Amino acid sequence: MSRIADRLMRYLKRRGLRDARKLIPSEPTREPRPEPPAPTPPGTLRLHLFGANFDSEAQALAFCTGTEDAPSELTRQLTGAYVDPSEVEVIHSPITPRLSEFLTEPEIDDVELRLAGDTTLILLTEHAFGGLPYTLDDTRDLTYLGEITVRV
Repeated sequence: MSRIADRLMRYLKRRGLRDARKLIPSEPTREPRPEPPAPTPPGTLRLHLFGANFDSEAQALAFCTGTEDAPSELTRQLTGAYVDPSEVEVIHSPITPRLSEFLTEPEIDDVELRLAGDTTLILLTEHAFGGLPYTLDDTRDLTYLGEITVRV
């Protein structure tokens, strides 16, 4: 299978089947209780990655930052987490140059594959949660791509 066809199949699996557990009667539909994450080794930092489609960097930033009177849309959609917006980074196209600053080429390829064509990558550091327990998942506007641990 060609690399493009393989990427397309992974994209379809990730996008099309992410809610499949809701269709299986034996699977619980109750949200998991937030738990504190395991500590990271010294000299490392856990990053959580989200893919999204925004027309511009300004739209993405507006989504991720709130006002004094209201929390950001990011915080509202991540119902299982408190989010400190100062620990959020928005990377709008092109994404690869920023990732190359702290990831290896295979890691960059993996992130780009998981982005599946999304135009924006949103990074939340472990510090964004203020030491509180959290759960992360896809939302109306975001696809949770998982976590990575990087050296600092």
